[in-house]
Amino acid sequence: MMITKSVLWNLVCFNIAWLGLVFIGNPFIPVAIFLFGTQLWFFSTEKSDFALIFMVAVIGITLDFSLVYTGVFTFPDTEYIPFWLITLWFCFASTIRLSLDFLAKSIWLQFFMGTCFAPLSYIAGAKANVVYLSPSISMSYLLLAVLWGPLMLVFFALSRWLKIESPDHVS
Repeated sequence: MMITKSVLWNLVCFNIAWLGLVFIGNPFIPVAIFLFGTQLWFFSTEKSDFALIFMVAVIGITLDFSLVYTGVFTFPDTEYIPFWLITLWFCFASTIRLSLDFLAKSIWLQFFMGTCFAPLSYIAGAKANVVYLSPSISMSYLLLAVLWGPLMLVFFALSRWLKIESPDHVS
């Protein structure tokens, strides 16, 4: 995979957004929105990108809300999920067709990355005391791995489907 300006910009922006949103929280939202907006403005080439970002973010927000509702996640200072996490989901969703595009051709790699690495993001948040995991970090990791492996497959399947269904798609 050749690293293009859009892929590099997406990778850098997402990591800045992740760090700022997780460690600074809601005050970092304007910066994250700016980073997210600039990459959409300069690098989004298909209308289906917007639909994919929205769908992935809604699925992720719903998942995290469900984990709060069932008591797996607890966030300080809120009964639900914080606004910074909602923002982070939109930022993450923008990575599917850019910096995570190298996963698009391999469902095994998608599943592996979702199962092994996605839960680490939550574990890092727990270590930073921005989320509390129940009943334990190891059990939460296992639950998140079971959820995120298939979830990554769903995200990339949505990406493929939206590209095919898009009116601006050329076969």
